[in-house]
Amino acid sequence: MIRDKKEVRELFSYPLLKAMAHRRTRRFPLGCKMEEGTLQFASAKAPVPLNDIETAVLCWAGAGITGTISADMPTNDVQGSMFTSWAGRTTPYACNVHNMKLFFTNDQGLFLYDPKTATKAVEIETEEDWDRIIDYFERDTVRISEGRFGMIPEALVRIVHWNTNKPGTTIFMPILDISEEYLDSVIAIFMGEGYKVFDDIRGTGPAGIKKWIDDGTLTGPDVPLSSYEYTIFLGNLAPAFHALQNIQLAAEAMGLGSIVMTGYIGILVLQTMGFRYNIAKDEARAMLNMNPVGLDGHMTSYQPPYYDSMDDAVDSFIEKKFGGNGMYTAGYKGLVPFENWKKVQPGYPVPSKKVIQITKDYCNYVFDTFGRFPATFDTIIMPEWLQVHHLEEEFYHRHGLGKLVNETHRKHMGLWHSD
Repeated sequence: MIRDKKEVRELFSYPLLKAMAHRRTRRFPLGCKMEEGTLQFASAKAPVPLNDIETAVLCWAGAGITGTISADMPTNDVQGSMFTSWAGRTTPYACNVHNMKLFFTNDQGLFLYDPKTATKAVEIETEEDWDRIIDYFERDTVRISEGRFGMIPEALVRIVHWNTNKPGTTIFMPILDISEEYLDSVIAIFMGEGYKVFDDIRGTGPAGIKKWIDDGTLTGPDVPLSSYEYTIFLGNLAPAFHALQNIQLAAEAMGLGSIVMTGYIGILVLQTMGFRYNIAKDEARAMLNMNPVGLDGHMTSYQPPYYDSMDDAVDSFIEKKFGGNGMYTAGYKGLVPFENWKKVQPGYPVPSKKVIQITKDYCNYVFDTFGRFPATFDTIIMPEWLQVHHLEEEFYHRHGLGKLVNETHRKHMGLWHSD
């Protein structure tokens, strides 16, 4: 049990503000070598991979379950029913749409860490709960392929070739699917604010919703399609950055080296990982031709080819939230934030058949007009990643950087790898 381990006990008592004050990018892993420039150095030590406890803690820091959300919103407003999960994670998500999945690669393979359910309001509350971190890791981590994920050289800028994805290192890759939050947002604006979204890119007027403007159903402000999508795009990027900040702070507290990187071409990395792409038809004159839409069996978006049509994609999303055992139904069987669910539940608004049809008309317009969904940005993106490794301390001492090597780094191997 990890709660009995000295290293875990020290980690849980490490001050957050101290980790923030000492957080640095430390790029030199054990077993690595820098062959160019005046800082040339070759590590004489063998690379040491992260063990399962180190990896589990870092995964939990980035995307772990923390319990239930507070859901403290007015239930009689459309904003109250924009949540898509009652489970909370270590990082915030727009409308609590868990649209980020944490992939990672090490010497053993390419993995996906994606826990989904909470067991109580505060998941990690006492020392006895610490073992849940390793339980989630063992239960909810899937190996996608064996062996270290090989990144093609063309995907990485040359300056990071020397230390990136080397033996012993672990790369954490948060990948976002924005289609679910897109649908959640579209339903909300048509159900609540009544936005009259118009196509400012093609200049063709209302974005598939002219009928609903003309009959007086939509009476809100005129909103450009490009601006609306850009707002969605920015709001959905946050989980990836929050996750990697959490992982890097945990790595600092553990005495590990780490580096956040954006020096790669994401579309090439996703292709190499095996993600499926939609190709826009020539007549669509899409601004971006290729659109990553999913990794079969692991991460699929709300659009064809995973659904026969955008109508089916919208219906599936509605069913997930409001139909059957949807999270807003009176008979929902999962964990909810409120002790008196039967009293709270009736207050949540449900989209009408008209709102659902307006949503379908809009989504079909975007998909048919631009040959992609969304119109102006990729459905699935990887904005940055984080490499974590055991630090080659000798490099820092050799080049007068010893003051940036902390006590946690100096005692890490003896504490975390005493065996």
